[in-house]
Amino acid sequence: MNMEGNDNIDSNPNPGSAYRTKKVRGDRKDGWILKDLSSFSKLVPHLMTSRDSSSIYFKEKLDVTLFVEYINQKNLELSSNPIETPYGVVDKITYFNVFIAALVRLLTVKPHMNRFIAGRKFYQRKTIDVSFVVKKEFTEEGEETIIKKSFTRDENLWSIVSKLHKEIRTVKSEKAAEADDIINMFASFPGIIVNLAMRFLDFLNSIGKYPEDIRRDDPMHASVFITNLGSIGVRNVPYHHLFDWGTNSVFVCLGEIYKDYIYNPKTGEHDERYLVEVSTTIDERISDGFYYTSAMNKFKEILNNPEELEEKLTNYPVDQ
Repeated sequence: MNMEGNDNIDSNPNPGSAYRTKKVRGDRKDGWILKDLSSFSKLVPHLMTSRDSSSIYFKEKLDVTLFVEYINQKNLELSSNPIETPYGVVDKITYFNVFIAALVRLLTVKPHMNRFIAGRKFYQRKTIDVSFVVKKEFTEEGEETIIKKSFTRDENLWSIVSKLHKEIRTVKSEKAAEADDIINMFASFPGIIVNLAMRFLDFLNSIGKYPEDIRRDDPMHASVFITNLGSIGVRNVPYHHLFDWGTNSVFVCLGEIYKDYIYNPKTGEHDERYLVEVSTTIDERISDGFYYTSAMNKFKEILNNPEELEEKLTNYPVDQ
């Protein structure tokens, strides 16, 4: 496992100039190249060339009681006092879209989690791109579609939720999402053509020349891919592999939130709490085990203080 530390993190920049705007040699349209890495880190992509074979897996059962209580209380407030944003009115929030907002905040304050490797080089992604599956109808025959949405690092809960609501309403009312259009286009070609096209596009991705019109909607070119298995009543979530296609370095499976009794050592009694199981798959090459553990602890902190998501960040750490 890559054991590079956090010495390349600037912890208190001005968000307006946090990441460089001037292109340097090696930058891509979707990421800034990272050069100030340890010698071992630079060697790792040559030792482990496949993203899937470099995957490591985490699974935790999280106490989300405060998270659930916040959402229930906030929905009572929003029912009589909705919040207006440039992207629409927010009159309701769900577990899933607040969970996404928490992930966006996590990838902001833990920037190594928003790295990716392409062409055996390290990059910090310019935006926070989230891909997830939406089922148009909750039936076995119900059509599934994939949504990919980009967010900036200083967004708050309301801008994120309103963007998600707008996108979900759109794909549920339309025949296909933009990501589906890409998939359908490739699926319509003969197998040998698809194979050649995919190899060529993979080569373009490795040299930073992947077509922007395709990358913009390609769900595998994302910071994190999420599958919400809780929406279909799954509590014990599986691990999901990473894809060698694209640049996605993190895959999250979210289970159903449920009640259970947890022993409280302070009182000696069992308290009723809300719990959820989350499994995470990460490309281990992008950082180190200590960083991943720190990121998971930070994620728990965010979920237990969801009201902080309502505020925009004025300062956040920068990768290099």
